[in-house]
Amino acid sequence: MEEDMNMQRPEHDFSGIESALIDGIASRLFMESVRVKLFDIMESPVTPDQISGHIPLDKAMLEALLDFLEARKLIVNNDGCYVNSPQAAEFLVSTSPFYQGGILDMQARLGESACASMRKQLQKHVKKHDETVSEGAMQEGGSGSGFLSGPAQFALRGTLQDAVAFITGLDRFREAETMCDIGGNRGHYTTALLDRHLSLSAVIAEVPKLAAVIDKEFRYSGYRDRISVLPFDLRLDVLPERSFDLILASFVLHILADDLPAAVRKIGDGLKSGGVFVTQNLDSGSRYGRREEKAVRELMTRALGYPTHYLDRERLEEALRAAGFIDFTERRTGSDKSGYILAAVKE
Repeated sequence: MEEDMNMQRPEHDFSGIESALIDGIASRLFMESVRVKLFDIMESPVTPDQISGHIPLDKAMLEALLDFLEARKLIVNNDGCYVNSPQAAEFLVSTSPFYQGGILDMQARLGESACASMRKQLQKHVKKHDETVSEGAMQEGGSGSGFLSGPAQFALRGTLQDAVAFITGLDRFREAETMCDIGGNRGHYTTALLDRHLSLSAVIAEVPKLAAVIDKEFRYSGYRDRISVLPFDLRLDVLPERSFDLILASFVLHILADDLPAAVRKIGDGLKSGGVFVTQNLDSGSRYGRREEKAVRELMTRALGYPTHYLDRERLEEALRAAGFIDFTERRTGSDKSGYILAAVKE
């Protein structure tokens, strides 16, 4: 791990680049709706329960799909009943004389074939001309290390810098001796905080598959005497009781949204009295961020089996208060301010 005392920020906004990927994911989600003739069902206003009688999606995924289609202005929500927009009624209903589902499906399949062909050619080129590329690097996107590098790269776009500035500004930070970073990934948050508080030691708590990779990276680093790695799954495991002055969970709690009070209680049990819990999350209802992009991320997250991509601050604060937390402090985070960071003190 390299020290980054300056915590530099990127100079430009990445959202314009990322939107190209989001739009690509959106097109695939949209095509699945066309292929199952979802728009035929919404020729006249229908409720989600009525739609579910025709489309075998669970309630949470169907809600996300309808929100996605509404955000794209393909359907309209009138008091809980959904109906096609004029354009969808004309071009996406299979009985319309102007139905375009066939050509859309053909274009989508041609696009997938073209991408697969290009990917195959590029992979052959890499293997032929760069024999030094390791097998692990070739498979980065699908391996455990891929799940480490992606979030780490995302953090450097602003959420890491914002979180470190926020935490180091807390009155209790200088008094802290021990911290735990739940879902700490490659330790970017942890090492940045240790660099700013030389008496602080840390535990990175990460799911077992990733913990093994992280432990190897720190074993021979300059932080080896100050950082330990704990195989840990917040859904299944408990933290050592009253062990930490500071616990951090950045973009983790949404995975446990189905049982948020229990997750928050577990975190509280790991804090000493007067200890601080800091959590960073994305919220769906704020004015920050594009609704179209939020809808894509939410549908994709639910399709992968997770409850939500977002965790609204009011709901989180309610769970924290019930678990005995007080003294809340909040700030917006990220280059587009679409996230928030919240600190609370354990009584």
